[in-house]
Amino acid sequence: MQKTSKIFWLLIAALVLILAAWGEVKALHSPAVTARIADLELPGHFIYRLQTWVAALSCIAVYSFLFKENPFYRFFEHALLGCATGYSCAVVMRQNLYSQWLVPIKKSIVNVMASNYTREDIATIALIFAGVIGLLWYFQYSKKYFWVSRIAMCISLGAGAGLAFKDTFNQLIPQITGTFKNICPSEYAMPGAPLIDRFYAGCENAIFVIGTVSVLMYFFFAFGNKNAIVKGSSKIGRWYLMIALGAFFGNTFMSRLSALIERVHFLMAEWLLLSQM
Repeated sequence: MQKTSKIFWLLIAALVLILAAWGEVKALHSPAVTARIADLELPGHFIYRLQTWVAALSCIAVYSFLFKENPFYRFFEHALLGCATGYSCAVVMRQNLYSQWLVPIKKSIVNVMASNYTREDIATIALIFAGVIGLLWYFQYSKKYFWVSRIAMCISLGAGAGLAFKDTFNQLIPQITGTFKNICPSEYAMPGAPLIDRFYAGCENAIFVIGTVSVLMYFFFAFGNKNAIVKGSSKIGRWYLMIALGAFFGNTFMSRLSALIERVHFLMAEWLLLSQM
């Protein structure tokens, strides 16, 4: 059985290599490839096909984990992490430290030296202290002065908690006010709407209100499950939760399936060029 499995995968690999070689031959005279090179403004055909091969091998390596973990997958996994880390550092250095910290401070210092400064320039120069606090993080590499990095950690956690609380509060208030639904919408609430439309809107709002209250009762443990109202509402809330979680899971599956379809289309159309055969 194991020998048959190896032969099967060898045949699959041979078929893929044959299709890839056929695709390279077709790519030399493919109008679509020439147009793609012109759109990307690449220097030549070789660079484009090299990028396509690297992307295709990376995609196959990642999906090879579905079969089993292997060195091919681990190599591209580490390469992805390394490239992502390096790219993130470059973006932070270019867009944050250089553009939003060093350049404004330099301009403000020049204005102060020329005696042509404003309050904004003074506030910008104060950003030097933010850089000093950021440098405190590097004391984590010292066993003796590790405690110094806790200053930067506490400041970051405090600022992050404050911003998170503000954003959460701004998100929760509209959600709380949005739960107040009119289960008997009048003509004043829906001007010009026929009675049947107001009836359907009332039913929809009633389902929403019942779901909100029952789900909240499901997480309400003050009275226990012996209370008939709490017990009945909890059962309804459980059904609402299961439906919501099922919908979230279905949505997640659909998004992952869309990504899979896009990758398969890339391998078939851009790498192997099967769409032009």
